[in-house]
Amino acid sequence: MTETNTDTLRRLPIGLSGAALKYLAIVTMLIDHTALVVVLFGFIFNGRMLLVRRVDILPSLYTLMRQVGRIAFPIFLFLLVQGFIHTRDRRKYAVRLFLFACLSELPFNLAVDRTLFSFTHQNVFWTLFAGFMMMWILEKIQTSDLPRWAALPAGLAVVAALCATVTVCRTDYSYHGLLSLLLLYLFRYNKAMYILAGGFSFAWEPAAMIAFLPIALYNGEKGHAPKYFFYAFYPLHLLLLVGINYGLFGHL
Repeated sequence: MTETNTDTLRRLPIGLSGAALKYLAIVTMLIDHTALVVVLFGFIFNGRMLLVRRVDILPSLYTLMRQVGRIAFPIFLFLLVQGFIHTRDRRKYAVRLFLFACLSELPFNLAVDRTLFSFTHQNVFWTLFAGFMMMWILEKIQTSDLPRWAALPAGLAVVAALCATVTVCRTDYSYHGLLSLLLLYLFRYNKAMYILAGGFSFAWEPAAMIAFLPIALYNGEKGHAPKYFFYAFYPLHLLLLVGINYGLFGHL
């Protein structure tokens, strides 16, 4: 059943490739972070005297841009599941996520907390790394010699421990992200179910549910894109936005 469903996804003649979904995710993420760093922290907080109060549209623009940005994270989760399924080397994949989580932390601190060192929030790569490890451990449990009566509580313990970890560490999207990823992983070979379950998992953030429209168009093809572009884009675009804010207003 697994191979048949996967083959069906790959044979779709039309739709969006993985690369196309990645580009959509980074564009919506860029819109989201531009709203936070430049519109909110820049024009609204620092540049209030530049505004004409009677026609102040920036708060509405900020809200709209942040709602558009909600589309990005579910797509990244979906692509993480696809990457987990198809990667030839799980260890290298996990190391790559961990390294970019480390590299992104200072740019994330500057962009979100406006200081170089902060423990208030941690960047989304830590959530993705925890999610990848969760899928890997659950797969190990599933393929182990553990009896079913022991495998289920073991799996639940892993999920609970990782959810607690990202909550304590205050990673971006926290345990919500892990639980949504869990549903996408569990229904990874059933397209209708992962769309329904994934959409339901973001009911607390309705704008994010829109992401499952382009996800439904995924055709199973990898597409063409530079290998590390999407990883490097995250810390680099945060630094760029911080630089724009600093250039316009002289401080973060």
